[in-house]
Amino acid sequence: MWYLAHLAGLVLTAVVSVAVASWVHRQTHDRAGTVMIVLLSAHALQAMLATVQLLSSSPAAQLFWYRLWYAVGLVNPIIWFLLAIYYTGREYWLTKPVWALLLASPIAPVALWFANPGGLMVSEFVVHTEPFYYVQAAFTDASVWMVGLINVYTVFGAGLFFQLFLFTERSTRWQAAAVLAGMLSIYVSTILSQVSFVPAPGFPYGLFGGGVYGIIIAVGLFRTRMFAVAPLARDAIFESLEDAILVVDGRRTIVDFNDRAGDLFSDLDDYVGCTLGDVYPSLVQPADAPTADGGGAAAIVERVEGTLDSPFAGTVRVSADGETRTLRIGVSAITSGGEPRGYALIMRDVSELEAYAAELERKTDRLEQFASVLSHDLRNPVAVAIGYAQQAQSTGELEYIDDVLVALDRIEDTIDDLLVLSQEGESIDELEPVALRDVAADAWTTSDTGEAAFENELEADALVRADPSRLQTLFENLFRNAVDHGGETVRVGPLRTGFYVADDGPGIPADERDRVFEYGYSSDGGTGLGLAIVASIADAHGWSLSIGESDADGARVDIEETERVSSDERLPRGETTTGSSG
Repeated sequence: MWYLAHLAGLVLTAVVSVAVASWVHRQTHDRAGTVMIVLLSAHALQAMLATVQLLSSSPAAQLFWYRLWYAVGLVNPIIWFLLAIYYTGREYWLTKPVWALLLASPIAPVALWFANPGGLMVSEFVVHTEPFYYVQAAFTDASVWMVGLINVYTVFGAGLFFQLFLFTERSTRWQAAAVLAGMLSIYVSTILSQVSFVPAPGFPYGLFGGGVYGIIIAVGLFRTRMFAVAPLARDAIFESLEDAILVVDGRRTIVDFNDRAGDLFSDLDDYVGCTLGDVYPSLVQPADAPTADGGGAAAIVERVEGTLDSPFAGTVRVSADGETRTLRIGVSAITSGGEPRGYALIMRDVSELEAYAAELERKTDRLEQFASVLSHDLRNPVAVAIGYAQQAQSTGELEYIDDVLVALDRIEDTIDDLLVLSQEGESIDELEPVALRDVAADAWTTSDTGEAAFENELEADALVRADPSRLQTLFENLFRNAVDHGGETVRVGPLRTGFYVADDGPGIPADERDRVFEYGYSSDGGTGLGLAIVASIADAHGWSLSIGESDADGARVDIEETERVSSDERLPRGETTTGSSG
């Protein structure tokens, strides 16, 4: 029974090693995969030669096959070392002198093993008859030293894989662990040959470890696609860039990603081994396909634009946990030894750049509007002032000077408003809780409102997150605008997410309400910048503006929060006041 069990174990080891070698061959054609195929083939060859040995009935035949499979084992450390070199991306170590050393290293041990001059390697060959017939070598100290020396390559290769295990993450770490675990199985099973409690002491149980090694490699290959692009991508790209990186193989299967990509796509760990198009179709689908998807994932990806030279999207917006980021995707083909292995999708967060471009466009528009005001609104009063000054000079009549002063006052007002507008249009870096009622009261005090009455219906504990100075400027311009247009009473009151300013003047016609916040618009010959300043300040805070009719048939301006304001800048729910408008 023990004979058949050991014979079946050798046959199974050979079959498993050959099957896994064939599988690796179908999965990859790079150097690391080729060396793994050679190593698995060596395990299979050793198992088959040992099988023939066990089937042989004469001591001479058993000794012949024993010598052959053991000689193959003396070459394995070199193959293992080459696997570690190629798999960890250190091909540059393989210079001509290194190659010469590697090729020469097994020659002496193999030659001495076969020649065994003066019993240098083996003192004798012991023939066992129980529990079945097999031959075992009695190794000398010189043989042990020789085998230990050649296995320095094995130890060094294991060190490279252990370093890969310690200093990488996710799939690469488990790939290295799979190789190390497979090698450990060979060493453990080899030790079993030297203990007495096994069925056949001295039998080469280490060969069974080769079968276990093949099984572990097969599991690692299936789970993490060991010979995909992950190790090479980490060494070549991951550590040199701060952008989000997602690595796929030639079949667009997700094989690895860095921490930044994990932050953007929170469930990527669950999708390693899945096809990218199944999880995030918007990253790979053609431009005329639907533009947004969830893919069953936590992050929603919206395709913004494609690329002309890549099968992947060029720009996407990723929404997760209430935050939307714009990513521009660069695609880098990953090759090894000139062979394509996959792609690295390098996703750069351009949200701030996009916001800066929008801000730059807004400032450019404002400059153009300033230029329009300067060329139009200032040219007229300057021409008027020059005309009246010339009249006063030619006639000597001083009453023309009054008209000149009126024109100069108009110029001064326009310049003052332009200066305010240029300052208030800047973005706001920090917001702070502001007592809305107090700011409105201060603004009324500093505004030129004549004999108009002020009704402050805001509650004392009503707070808003704002820049206090700009908020006061907003109130001042709204108050002056209301009084300048005939309002005798100005009222400030609360809204659910903001506040309003209302008056009892003639109001604003419905067909003009969309234009009152435009630069230079005025219905009575003013500068047309007052409400533009209000709009600029509101925009800087992320607030919305709307104009309607007050209860007194005058105008009412509503200022409210919009969705553009981030959650930490919103009015605190416990600090806001709600109420109906008047």
